[in-house]
Amino acid sequence: MTPGGLWDSGTYEIKVLVKYEGKIVETVGLDYAGPSTFAGQAVVEKKGAYELIVYAFDPRTGNSGVDRTRVTVK
Repeated sequence: MTPGGLWDSGTYEIKVLVKYEGKIVETVGLDYAGPSTFAGQAVVEKKGAYELIVYAFDPRTGNSGVDRTRVTVK
């Protein structure tokens, strides 16, 4: 994904949902940071296990993708 590329990053909505104890506690928009790389910042206030769900969606075409991971804040 790159600006103006085959998968134009400028047309996609790219966000991460931050979940804590099964509830979404923050939604963060991600900005282009290099080929197929996006960056954003979330501030968490509680220690524990978080689930991060990242998605990209192009409203023009319906093309989308999603992935998830877990992180522990100590």
